[in-house]
Amino acid sequence: MRTVIGILSALASIAILIWIEQVLEVTYLLKTVAKATLFLLVPFILFRKTGFPFFRLRQTDRKSMNIAIVFGIAIMGTILATFILLQPFIDIDALVDDLADAGVTSIVFPFVAFYILFGNSLLEEFFFRGLLPSFLDRPLLRLLLPSFFFAIYHIAIFLPWFSTPILLLAVAGLWIGGIIFQLVNERSGTILPSWIIHMFADVGVLIVGVYMIYFY
Repeated sequence: MRTVIGILSALASIAILIWIEQVLEVTYLLKTVAKATLFLLVPFILFRKTGFPFFRLRQTDRKSMNIAIVFGIAIMGTILATFILLQPFIDIDALVDDLADAGVTSIVFPFVAFYILFGNSLLEEFFFRGLLPSFLDRPLLRLLLPSFFFAIYHIAIFLPWFSTPILLLAVAGLWIGGIIFQLVNERSGTILPSWIIHMFADVGVLIVGVYMIYFY
């Protein structure tokens, strides 16, 4: 019963955030508040009795952290190389305009970047790599299902910006990336390794963001 409730509540949270992202015209700040509420506050209220063992970051072993750093650097490089290769097929002007409409301007960007690097990455790791896998007993499902939800959630955000082939490539990349994140976590039992990888990946995305907003 707990598994069913957990998965359904997670799906509802993702659906609401996609609706806010795609239908409602709200600022980035309001989207952030909604995300923090649905990905962190609501789970803490509903499932606080579990103790969230995956959130005991100090228990992470050193080898898992070293592996995470190596993977993180590799993924960051992959993101930058992919952007360079696919840049001719990306409507950067439309992307920058959409960011500006959401309140992410050249002045606000440094603050948004700080939040993305440390706050947003933690919210997503807590939800997709900690909470969702904790509802699943079968190892294969723990790897595949949360990673799939992770990919779908992000693709819904990217939908207005990219063509269908790039979107499909992004789905595959995010799904594979999510599986790697979860595999690294399985050894330590915490979300710290995947959080490290996630932050490295975000550094790659933010470098692209700096180029688009300040130099394009």
